[in-house]
This record gives sequence, structure tokens and C-alpha cells, in this order.
Amino acid sequence: MIRQVEDADLDEVAAMIARSIRVSVAATAEEADFLIPDVYESLSDWKKDKTNTIHLLHETDERIDGVILVKNHWNLCDLFVDPNAQRKGIGRALLNEVLPACAENSPKGKLMVNSSTVGLKFYKALGFMQTGPGIERPGGCVPLELTFANVRTES
Repeated sequence: MIRQVEDADLDEVAAMIARSIRVSVAATAEEADFLIPDVYESLSDWKKDKTNTIHLLHETDERIDGVILVKNHWNLCDLFVDPNAQRKGIGRALLNEVLPACAENSPKGKLMVNSSTVGLKFYKALGFMQTGPGIERPGGCVPLELTFANVRTES
């Protein structure tokens, strides 16, 4: 089930994201310790100002196993799936859920993300194109964008 994130969900969302970073994104504990505070700051910013955001979660058996946060209908800030639930279509389902609103409301006509290196294959399979060189950063940071003329939402 996909639904809006509520303030009461943030502790569980943060814990799931931290697990995902530690298991799937970061190569070392030091990298995880660098990356996790950035995501927590993004969640804190959302809690302070929810204007022009889409923040959804995916639940299975009342357990949060995926989350997506898009700001201003073009800035894909966070997309994480619990390590135990990856490769089951949750990330794709979350992305497909936000695409119609983003396509309709994006002032840029596209959705942009800075992907970790482990997320590249996922995003490229959905039609995202790399827009520049990656940035040297723990976990990687590769700029990608999906122009809405190229949206693929099939399951």
C-alpha cells in the first residue's frame, strides 16, 4: 500500500532509510555516517515545510519498506527501499505514483535526481538519462533527469 508520509511515520522512515544506506549504498561505516545525516536533514526540512512536496511511503503488513520525497515537482530528493524488500517493484511503484503530479506541475518539465552509483541501473531502466559527470562523494552522486516526454510507467 502506498500512502502519504505523516509526521508520526518519520522515526520509522528514518530507520528504514538508514538501513538501506548502510546495506545498499555505503561501502563503509564512515560513508554511511556521512550520508545518513543528509537524509535526516531532508526529512527535517520536509517536516518544517511541506509546501510543494510529494512524500509517500510503501507499506507491507504495516511495515514501511519504501519511501520517496519529491520537492517542487522536479527535485527527487529521496527514494529508498528497505534492503529486505528490494527488487520487488517497490521503488518503481513509488516513482510511478509521483510521476503524474510531477509531469503536470514540474516547472522544469522534468524530474531530476542525484543518484548513488548503486541506483544508476534502476533509474536508467526507467528512462532517466545522465546529464553530467558524477561527483566524488561517498556512495556516488550522478546527476540524472527524466524528461516527461520519456516517461515509462509500466510495471
